[in-house]
Amino acid sequence: MSEFRVSPPKVFPQATRAAKPPMDAAGSADAYRQSTFVLGGEVELVLEGLRLEAAIAEASAGAKFRKQPTASAMALWSRGWLSRLEALHAVEWGNYAAAVTLVRAAADFQAAMLYLLRTNAAEWDEWLTGGGVQLAPEDHATEFRLHAFRAAEVLAAHDVLGPIYRASTDLSLSHFGSTLAFAGAESGPTRIAVTFGDRDFHLGLAEVHLGWMLELSAALLADITEFPVYFANPDAAAVEKWRTAASSTTGNRDRCRLESVEREGMKRYLVHNWRREPRSAPKKLLL
Repeated sequence: MSEFRVSPPKVFPQATRAAKPPMDAAGSADAYRQSTFVLGGEVELVLEGLRLEAAIAEASAGAKFRKQPTASAMALWSRGWLSRLEALHAVEWGNYAAAVTLVRAAADFQAAMLYLLRTNAAEWDEWLTGGGVQLAPEDHATEFRLHAFRAAEVLAAHDVLGPIYRASTDLSLSHFGSTLAFAGAESGPTRIAVTFGDRDFHLGLAEVHLGWMLELSAALLADITEFPVYFANPDAAAVEKWRTAASSTTGNRDRCRLESVEREGMKRYLVHNWRREPRSAPKKLLL
């Protein structure tokens, strides 16, 4: 391992709901209100998962965990944790277009974190010893070499991170079908109904994103137990209680969810229980 010392990490474990938007924030006030009344339990469940993760990070700030694998993984974990927290806030404000990109980033960071832990942070150490962090005298700067790094093999094999990353990538890119799902959901075979800046509540989109966030937290809390040398053990009873509640929520067949299907030799997504409001009749959407 490199000779870089690891300073005590600064942990900011607070995870709270988004602030209530001002009344003149068109659409978002309705989304916040509806998220509270219709999906308040799921929102709190996402926050509880984030808090359980933060408690592990906070407990891992002691001297026994000040190692390069812990530092490298915690930095990526922090980025994924914050991305999921902001994705939750985006859902609360009805900004589903932003939420999907944040979920995609969170899955990417989480896979990279897991890869580093499984490999004893070998590539991180190689980056450090190869001048990844050094002085750049000509520019009077401190240099952090970018070092392109992705955990493609983890995303390809992981049964939670992979499907969420692939689906959120397809939905976050500028594909025409996903664009209409976010900015023209009332369109149909006879008309195109595009919106601009729509932040009204959409039950289907909210449930999909909250489900993804719950699954990502559950996967992280399960995976982190493989590495007691690098991270403190979680509160097993609290984690199990939360995972039972999260699994019951995501497993509810009445929620909006994406199913990967094949149509005409192509991978597609069949969206079940697609609807804007709870009182609306659930529909299916094929992407």
